[in-house]
Amino acid sequence: MLELILFSFLSIFIITPCGYIFNKNNNQIINLSNHLIYGIILISFITLVINFFFPLNIIVNSCILILPLLIILKNYKFYFSLNFLKFAIFNTIIIFLLVAKSNIYRPDAILYHLSYTGILNNEKIIFGLSNLHFRFAHISIIQYFSAFFNNIIFETKGIVIAIALVSSAVIINFLSHLLNYLKTKNYNFHFFFLLSLLIYIGYKMNRYGEFGNDAPTHFLFFFLISEILLHINKEKENFVAKNLILASFIVLNKITMAFALFLPIIFISKKNIKKEF
Repeated sequence: MLELILFSFLSIFIITPCGYIFNKNNNQIINLSNHLIYGIILISFITLVINFFFPLNIIVNSCILILPLLIILKNYKFYFSLNFLKFAIFNTIIIFLLVAKSNIYRPDAILYHLSYTGILNNEKIIFGLSNLHFRFAHISIIQYFSAFFNNIIFETKGIVIAIALVSSAVIINFLSHLLNYLKTKNYNFHFFFLLSLLIYIGYKMNRYGEFGNDAPTHFLFFFLISEILLHINKEKENFVAKNLILASFIVLNKITMAFALFLPIIFISKKNIKKEF
């Protein structure tokens, strides 16, 4: 249990700084949750590119750790602040609650996700792998993120934490927005949208052992819709580009979510997005 708590806490310090590249806002918890989500995306794409040339073994993955270390050293005041400590603790609690009592090694994980992650840790990319067995066609880019956790800090035990990071980042983002709305008594459309999503997540997406590739995809899709609704009347620089990256990541998790790519495009066209939803 103590090891799980420590690993969960350390994972926040490793992944969150990678998202700083996309969004250099202040260290409020809402912004930090964005950093964590985009940190997950960046690490996933980095490991995907590296796997074209090298297996994602413990040495290669440990070298990737240099990136967050450099960002932390350059912005040490940002990452050793009270807000970041609170953010890390909140995430640790959610990850611990998700993982501690779950049945991680369900048949789907053994047949598809864990076996493919093992291949990524031992081999560079193998084209046509699904011809060997159809199970290897049921994978996503999130397996590359999971494979990264087989490094000098976590070793193979860290693999089970990867998907929980996606969930905790999105949940904390939604909760932070809701608390801000409650403080200001601003009960707008976005407030009720997030409240509905959190009720749905609590009822329908509470078993970590059943998450697979579907749950993190849906968490990120919910986050994408939330971000578009939040910025509908206040366009920001690089907003569309960031969300196209997010939408692409969603599609690379589940190809059936390809329509997610159209949401940032709708935003560009300045249609009435609330009516579209």
